[in-house]
Amino acid sequence: MVDGGAGAGPSSALFSIVRVATRPEGVFGVLRHAGIPFAVTLERTYAKGPTGVGSGQAGDQLVKIPAGVHRCTRGYFIKGNHRTYEITVPGHTRILFHRGNLEADSEGCVLVGERFHQFTGGPGIASSIEGFQEFMDLAAGRPAFDLDVIEADA
Repeated sequence: MVDGGAGAGPSSALFSIVRVATRPEGVFGVLRHAGIPFAVTLERTYAKGPTGVGSGQAGDQLVKIPAGVHRCTRGYFIKGNHRTYEITVPGHTRILFHRGNLEADSEGCVLVGERFHQFTGGPGIASSIEGFQEFMDLAAGRPAFDLDVIEADA
């Protein structure tokens, strides 16, 4: 079972991500549906600096998705050849939910899996196909929904 993390109070958004660990290898989180944890997430991080591409901060790293509520709309992931949801983030386009295991599999999108895992190449998430499918099943083809991104340390 996945823990929702400290400081992760209830949210009115249909889905929420509670960020539980921020590392140079990515931001690791817990994905919840109606407040119930069901999957894990991994987001790409960027080093702070004058050319940072982030919109928000997670620990010592920059991320493209700042904490707060974001609208998600149904769309299509061309590289992965499957339906997904795009997260509306000011200043960025095509921030999606999709499958992947390591931070390198994302250009700022949210990877979804079933569990955290230590790969030869570093920490990541495993069983991404199953985790992403569970997310899509819970989204149930809705045209849109709200996503609340929460920093567990906040």
